[in-house]
Amino acid sequence: MVSVEKINLLFVLIQVAMGGTERIVLDLARKIDRTRFNIYLAYFNDGAMKKAFEEICQGIFRIQKRSGLDPFAMQKISNIIKENHIDVINAHHYLPFFYSFPGSRILHRRKLIYTEHSVFEVETILSSKHKKILSLMMPHTNSVIGISREIGETFKNAYPKYSDKIRVIINGVDVDRFNTPVERDRLRSDWGISPGHFVIVTVANFRRVKNHVCLIKALKQLSTTYPQVRVLLVGQGFAQDDENSEGQVRDLINKFGLQEKVIFTGFQNDIPSLLKISDVFCLPSFSEGLPVGVLEAMAAKIPVVGSDVKGINEIVFQDNTGLLFTSNDENALAHAFERLIKDTTLRGLLSNNAYEYVCKEHGLLQWVAAYECLFES
Repeated sequence: MVSVEKINLLFVLIQVAMGGTERIVLDLARKIDRTRFNIYLAYFNDGAMKKAFEEICQGIFRIQKRSGLDPFAMQKISNIIKENHIDVINAHHYLPFFYSFPGSRILHRRKLIYTEHSVFEVETILSSKHKKILSLMMPHTNSVIGISREIGETFKNAYPKYSDKIRVIINGVDVDRFNTPVERDRLRSDWGISPGHFVIVTVANFRRVKNHVCLIKALKQLSTTYPQVRVLLVGQGFAQDDENSEGQVRDLINKFGLQEKVIFTGFQNDIPSLLKISDVFCLPSFSEGLPVGVLEAMAAKIPVVGSDVKGINEIVFQDNTGLLFTSNDENALAHAFERLIKDTTLRGLLSNNAYEYVCKEHGLLQWVAAYECLFES
């Protein structure tokens, strides 16, 4: 039997804290065919998912990056590529792509694939000096991946000359992982939630773009008429992040006197269980790429309420796979919650429709296969 040499694949991330991008890359690394690939990871900022990556990667590397432009960080990525005989670099988000470019394409001539997850980030790139910088890197980059149709189209409109390099690979989700039974009452009790509580969960780190504030304002409206409502906030804020909104959210909760109705979980590994003990998933973001949290909620068979923005409305279809509300309109959000609190039939209909949709359109196998084909091509 002829042995086929494996492809050495390096993922590059900003951080290994819990977030949608990190969960996506972790799923990809877990499911990719190990008879064809060796997996490595480089990242800038530590976080709670480091151990999970260590368990599945041949090697992981922390890159100490100073503020501002840091050529030494670029050199370190280049050294990782050289010393580990990396064949393919898949950088997720613009910063890892920017820092991976010299080592990947200039010094070692390896395949470089840039995956972008955020509409907000794309808009920031295209409204700054980085639009020109990206135009200089684009001819030498093998592929640019948008995880939603909007991201893909935005890049194609900005760089039509390179449209053949720009692709869309819609996020997938491990449906089976989110569809296992749990001891619901016991797990609820662990978080101080009783069987009679109606739990709204959101899984998102505290950043202004995620708009947790709108969710808390909607809760304030519901709290008198529906005192059984509780909100579960899964995620964390980062002190070094200029967009960190955790302090603002906590201040608003204190101002409204909602301390007993809101549970901060911090970082959590077991997202499936937290979804399974909840009644509704909410994502009130101002903008999204294609949110993995929504796909996970659909896989867990809980109804979804999301803001009517690109990315979310690519997968949440009104009164079919979920409910949409006008972005940043706490009155509309409260009304959507009220519909679901009062109508168990509607909750079941939306959950079943969403589960069928995510199984058909966002299954893990076809998503992983699309990346494997790209890495090997």
